[in-house]
Amino acid sequence: MTREGPLGRHRTIHGRVVEWIGRRIVSGELPDGSRLPNEAELAAQLNVSRGGVREAVKALAAKGLVEPRPRLGTRVLPREQWNLMDREVINWHGQLAKADFLKDLLELRLMVEPGAAQLAAERATAEQLATLEDAYARMEQHAPNLPEDEEAFVDADLAFHLILLKASGNQLIEQLGRLLETSLYHGLEASSHAPGGVAATLPLHQAVLVAAKGRRPVAAGRAMKRLIDTTAEAVRQMVG
Repeated sequence: MTREGPLGRHRTIHGRVVEWIGRRIVSGELPDGSRLPNEAELAAQLNVSRGGVREAVKALAAKGLVEPRPRLGTRVLPREQWNLMDREVINWHGQLAKADFLKDLLELRLMVEPGAAQLAAERATAEQLATLEDAYARMEQHAPNLPEDEEAFVDADLAFHLILLKASGNQLIEQLGRLLETSLYHGLEASSHAPGGVAATLPLHQAVLVAAKGRRPVAAGRAMKRLIDTTAEAVRQMVG
């Protein structure tokens, strides 16, 4: 254990307790139906106040992960009751990079991003297209230097997809992008590790860019579908 203690780094004690418990629930270490240690035990284990534990449990209950009951303790709820669209719950899934999470994320992207690419080809401003082109240029720059430039490459990849969602001109699609930003980052990070994944998908990013700049919606949508299908295949080969 490091000098930071079991909670590691986080911007607040409350947030650290929420994350420590939440990650263990999402990972299955604390399975459906199990009970959390009581307040005193958790406070001693995590070296925080009982009030801090109580507030963290309330936050986890608001996310649908646990149910605190007087005199009966706090029980972990079934996965179907979790708020899977909560930013922190999404983040914990992404950090764990579980195969089922990556599969679900790719399915969601396949439903949303080709349509967003079509709209972007119709509606993107000149500034948005310039930002998209810059993101692709940074991907192209860092791709030959993987894995050393992995963080810079994934940052550029994320920027490419987020600006494309924003350029759709649909505020709900844009908000979905912001909601999924962290999980999308983890998904792109995982796919960048897949053998041959970057070499296969980089030209498809370029195809999306060219179609968007050429104001060809159908071509943009098709290129994005091919991109996500290719990514999904690379990830399947990696995670089995």
